[in-house]
Amino acid sequence: MAAIQAAIIITLLGIEVYCDLKDRTIPNEITFAIAVAAFIDLHPENLWGLLPAALFFIGAVFTRIGGGDVKAVAALSLSLGLWKTLLLLFAAELSMLLFYGITAVVQKIRGRTASKALPFLPFITLGYILTIFV
Repeated sequence: MAAIQAAIIITLLGIEVYCDLKDRTIPNEITFAIAVAAFIDLHPENLWGLLPAALFFIGAVFTRIGGGDVKAVAALSLSLGLWKTLLLLFAAELSMLLFYGITAVVQKIRGRTASKALPFLPFITLGYILTIFV
């Protein structure tokens, strides 16, 4: 059941990433579908995953992280639990920092400035994929 759940969630995340890259919006309906998919293989201890999601929400209030990203992390946390949600957030942040660092260096070489606004959901998706395979 866990493999089916992961396949459904990755497919839904792919749709969300497309929307985020194209329009900088994350459809609530897709995020809700991810939360519903979490119930395919839900374990009561996974509800602890909402704790880091809540902390992520508090951090988002003081930064430029969008509400769609926060809702996506909350939905994913239902299937991951506490420690895997923390790992997801760490992997997403680290991959975004690496991507931005490389982009900034390349743009500097080209004599340009790298954009500081990046959609975060692609990195959340990468973090999810890395997390479920760890």
